[in-house]
Amino acid sequence: PEMDSDRFALLYGRSDGMREVYSLIDKVAPTDATVFVVGESGCGKELVAHSIHRLSLRATECFVPVNCGAIPANLIEAELFGFEKGAFTGASRVHKGLFERAHGGTLFLDEITEMAPEMQVRLLRVLESGMFNRVGGHEEIPVDVRVVASTNRDPMQAVDDGHLREDLMYRLAVFPIALPPLRTRGDDILLLARHFLAEFN
Repeated sequence: PEMDSDRFALLYGRSDGMREVYSLIDKVAPTDATVFVVGESGCGKELVAHSIHRLSLRATECFVPVNCGAIPANLIEAELFGFEKGAFTGASRVHKGLFERAHGGTLFLDEITEMAPEMQVRLLRVLESGMFNRVGGHEEIPVDVRVVASTNRDPMQAVDDGHLREDLMYRLAVFPIALPPLRTRGDDILLLARHFLAEFN
């Protein structure tokens, strides 16, 4: 992708703030570094994550997005790590979780600060060891997943408020990307309006 055009991977914009984002994505995408995207709701954090995946060596594998705030706390463990047959009532078969489905590819953990603290501990263990257990299982399963996480909160403030474990924040923020809100992006608003108008026409 050309950084001097109006488009870079899945993103549109030519403002200085977006060019800086393009440069960071271009730098980090070919690596396996964990990326932490910080920005307001609706400013395109998932598009950044997907762009990183598209420009990475994992591009032919799965991109798996999950909104941590949209899954009930009592279900998120089974959703992320899967479960064994008989793990709980109604578990009639082995179920592969999102980590297994993203194996070889990229897992995007959107709004990570909405994840319960006890699940953040479990996630930290997986990031550190590259291994996890399905719910109801004892076998450690190795997984090769590149993680991109995001939050719409200030990470340090989220730590202070108890929404994000400090050790997890540092594990995720190997490579932070701050995404500017649209109101600071000048002519990009017009550029995006024209893009969507052409698309919907």
